[in-house]
Amino acid sequence: MFRSISFKIFGVSLGLLVMMVATAVWSTRSSEQVHRQLQTMGQSLFPLSVALGNLKSVVQAQTVTADFYLNTPDQKAVQICLGKAQVQKRAAASLLTAVKRYGARGFEITDLEQNKLAFASLQPMLAELEFQENRLSQMTLGGCALDADAVQMGAAKLQADDVLRLVDTISREINAFVEASAQRVAESQKTAMQASILMTASAGLVGLMLAWLISRGLTRPIIRLQAGARAVGAGLLEDAHVLVTSRDEVGDVTHAFNTMIVDLREKERIKETFGQYVDPRVVADLIGGGAHSSSGEKQIATLFFSDIIGFSAIAERLAPSTLVDLVNAYFSEMSQPISDNSGIIDKYIGDAIMAFWVPPFVDATKQAELACRAALEQYAKLEAFRLQVPDVIGLRRDIPLIDFRAALSTGEVVVGSVGSETARSFTVMGDTVNQASRLEAANKIYGTRLLIDHETFSRAGRAFETRQIDDIIVLGRLQSVRIYELVSLAGELDPTRRRAFDLYEEGLEHYRVAKWDMAEMALQAALELSPNDGPSRTLLARIAQFRRAEPEDWTGVWSMISK
Repeated sequence: MFRSISFKIFGVSLGLLVMMVATAVWSTRSSEQVHRQLQTMGQSLFPLSVALGNLKSVVQAQTVTADFYLNTPDQKAVQICLGKAQVQKRAAASLLTAVKRYGARGFEITDLEQNKLAFASLQPMLAELEFQENRLSQMTLGGCALDADAVQMGAAKLQADDVLRLVDTISREINAFVEASAQRVAESQKTAMQASILMTASAGLVGLMLAWLISRGLTRPIIRLQAGARAVGAGLLEDAHVLVTSRDEVGDVTHAFNTMIVDLREKERIKETFGQYVDPRVVADLIGGGAHSSSGEKQIATLFFSDIIGFSAIAERLAPSTLVDLVNAYFSEMSQPISDNSGIIDKYIGDAIMAFWVPPFVDATKQAELACRAALEQYAKLEAFRLQVPDVIGLRRDIPLIDFRAALSTGEVVVGSVGSETARSFTVMGDTVNQASRLEAANKIYGTRLLIDHETFSRAGRAFETRQIDDIIVLGRLQSVRIYELVSLAGELDPTRRRAFDLYEEGLEHYRVAKWDMAEMALQAALELSPNDGPSRTLLARIAQFRRAEPEDWTGVWSMISK
């Protein structure tokens, strides 16, 4: 009987059945552990980590509140400080409650003694964090009073540093905890795999297929989640979406991960959109609470103004939508040299561009030179842009000729965020701004395209080819300014034109001291070399006028009576 084939088959079957039951129990237990560990991560560790990150942001905001009070110690600032401190205190209290809840939830969910010990070790640290953060909130709130001094608010900042260090310490503990849990998940998966392999060896091909399916079902979502996390770390948000293939804890974690990715993409989109309206460096300064963001400050800046020649006539010939397309294409081409040379575009005014170069966004010793380079690069791109105009406006005949005049002026301005409580603009104000605008208009008088003032000329050094044009008094000012024509980079001016410029400057010197005959001879010689030289024609016309009516009290300075 015991040696019969049937008994052996029965015995083998019974043995296989026992092995399968044992393997099933073993696999079930391992799967339960994985389930518990994933549930712990999804419902406790990950939310706890997020809550700590938000709490860190609140603590940093409390530091900013302290800095704000120290930098603006007045009655209005006190009210703002108190309001911010109260909001931050409530936010911190809410986050601390969430932190404790998630910690308690993790202790409740987990069934591993190691995990329970880890959660238990976190409790004193979380309690200390609650105590220190409550103390910080009280110090910040209490410090926002008229009699608070720098020492008190400084102490609040030191307390904030302590809280941040404690948050970082707890975060490191949680990260280590997550890493250990992930390792235990991997070990449990390995155990389940071994059980599946044993089942396959006992039950044959069916067991092998089942083990493969189970293994694949457990590991693929985690691998995809890992790949998504790596994509986020590399900044590839578009590639970070993870396909949800299950409804278990892995699926919950994957869904939460995808939700986070959506939020990150939205924030990035908002940042990119905002960057189209405000220079990214200004945005960074505003976010960082830079000195330029909240209050005005006097700085030496280089201002740029440009205007399309004959824009009104061009606008009358084109349909509104076509005109908008043309202006947008023009602004896109002409703005790039400004950005490439560290300039900040302040605004577009109709067909005009206003930009500026100012520290700390650019080196003060380089700002005039960079502004001159940007203007010359604009003119270098103009010819290529003219070739694009027919495609932009959809015409092949009567194509408008696009040209522009520009000017640069360097001087003291007020830099800051200007506007109302609901809308503000980071801009510059002052006499230098008006002077740059007037110089751009002065191009019409002299037949030039790019004028700079003496301060810009002095700061730009000898990196460019220039010539003196005149001494003028612009509308709205009493003091004269010497202006120059900016022509090209140093060494790029041909000898004939250089000779014409020298003759013009010779004539200009005679013109300034009312030696009309000598001035006229030099200017006529300049015109022979450069027949279309606008400044020479302008001075010759004035000399002809002065011969008819000699000017009284001639100082060699020309006063502009209009913009």
